[in-house]
Amino acid sequence: MRLLWVLLAPALLFGQNAGVRESEEMVAMRDGVKLATDVYRPAQDGRFPVVLIRTPYNKAGLKAQCTAFAEGGYVCIAQDCRGRFRSEGEFYAFLNEGKDGFDAIEWAAAQPWSNSKVGTFGGSYLAWDQFHASMYRPPHLTAMFAVVGGANFLEEYAHPAGTPNLGWSNWLLGSALSSPRGQNDPEARQRLAAATKDRASWIALHPEKRAELFREFPEHLRMFQDYYGNPNENRYWKQRGFYTAGYTREMKDVPTMFVSGWFDYFIEGTVGTYVATAGIHKSPKKLMLGPWPHGVGRSVCGQADFGAASAVKVNELAIAWFDHWLKGETLQRVGPEPVHIFRMGGGDGSRTQVEATTLIAHGGTWTTLPAWPPPDAKPSRFFIAKTGDLTRQAPREVESRSYVFDPDNPIPTIGGRYSNGPDSPMCPQDQVCSLNILGCRDAAPLNQRPDVLSYTSAPLDADVDVTGVVRAKLWISSDAVDTDFTAKLIDVYPDGTALHIADGQIRARYRNRHSKPEFLSPGKVYPVEINLGSVSNLFVKDHRIRLDISSSNYPKFEPNSNTAEPAGKWTRRIKARNTIYMGGGRASYVELPVRP
Repeated sequence: MRLLWVLLAPALLFGQNAGVRESEEMVAMRDGVKLATDVYRPAQDGRFPVVLIRTPYNKAGLKAQCTAFAEGGYVCIAQDCRGRFRSEGEFYAFLNEGKDGFDAIEWAAAQPWSNSKVGTFGGSYLAWDQFHASMYRPPHLTAMFAVVGGANFLEEYAHPAGTPNLGWSNWLLGSALSSPRGQNDPEARQRLAAATKDRASWIALHPEKRAELFREFPEHLRMFQDYYGNPNENRYWKQRGFYTAGYTREMKDVPTMFVSGWFDYFIEGTVGTYVATAGIHKSPKKLMLGPWPHGVGRSVCGQADFGAASAVKVNELAIAWFDHWLKGETLQRVGPEPVHIFRMGGGDGSRTQVEATTLIAHGGTWTTLPAWPPPDAKPSRFFIAKTGDLTRQAPREVESRSYVFDPDNPIPTIGGRYSNGPDSPMCPQDQVCSLNILGCRDAAPLNQRPDVLSYTSAPLDADVDVTGVVRAKLWISSDAVDTDFTAKLIDVYPDGTALHIADGQIRARYRNRHSKPEFLSPGKVYPVEINLGSVSNLFVKDHRIRLDISSSNYPKFEPNSNTAEPAGKWTRRIKARNTIYMGGGRASYVELPVRP
């Protein structure tokens, strides 16, 4: 395929900082669309390895990162994605980044200041676009450093297990606000800004009402409508930009460092791409998982303080990675082991007040593994009982408990991998309501609500190391034709503090497969499996393990209308009476991967 790696305009020199030369260039893609590109070069002449960072969030925000790379002997390139900020073209999230990334890599390799070795760097969207470009196998792509990059956008972010994630609505709102129209049209910007300031009210609107805000933003309206118009797994979600998992064999075999956190919503994709590429490629692959949310590196996440050792300076780690693969220096900061993880837990539980947050010394320690998931982890079942106990033995007789799920009064999100604003706290959180939390109407523990079924183990007589993927397997029924089920794993301290560790959910119509909905027959009993995701936590002696079951988690995801109507077009919402079965031939349990 003939490519246009042509510089259409002379470089505009716009500054020099601490021995770094900076310029902006308009770089043409193969279809002639020009992308705004900042080039940060060492002050001295010569040919240098290149680090490319492509972003939809404004390349100007990458100045500090690129300056650090340039001071370290790299040419750092920061490029606005197509249709974003100073770049030309129309924006559609994720789908154009493969070919554009290829063209940017090969353009960089051909420049007189390049030694033809190009590495790519970035997190979240910036990691997805690395993976996408890699699928086209740019000849000069030499190494990648991918932070919190996913592999299956449908399952990890758009409609996890069939439940619509309100975070995508918020992302599109922010994207529209920073779009050229949002920046240049004062009236449109004012409307977007008003919704941004009151996200709680905006996300509470019916999806069709929410879409009206994008009427003057056709690109974002199209993305919003495509999101709600494709709730099932289909060709739309299996395009390369959304579906790294289906194209790992097409990715170029280059050394890659993968970084994510236990409370990052893209962790399963990070892990999945690592496992897939490590299994088929010859070049080294490394995986680092820490106690972090989507923004990795800090020692505090939510109410949990994991200690100073848990903190990582990702930029320094990336420079060390590229120093080895692009400069041939000794690999530092990254050990020889393929998997580095931070196992949470084991702290003394002491409390520190930092402003309005009570931090809990949850602690933890770094360890290495030969592979993920840990080969020595064995599945251990903890069964639920009608008494509220979580036990190693299932009840002999079939029992059941029911509750009423009201979509107009959903369970508030308190902890986890997703947040839709400061009033829906994420990461480890004590499972107690507060009037500062969206949806809370009191200051009571969540498991005191009548629509939460809570099951707790006896105090542990020894430490339990849970490292791997946690799954809850439940027997359920409902008087509705469709509803949701949720499960939450909690570490309960001796004083009763109930710290969120992991959670998951499933929309019942997708209990068998996400590609084809199958509605419930009211009253009929079905098995469902809820994936709570990857985790590593030491439940220490005298702590208790708790499993909470319900049918909502808002605003992590939109409540089910319980009517079987499409998620974006429901006309009414009704209450559902949902039932959980336990014991005998319908034993429900949480399966924990326990290491010796």
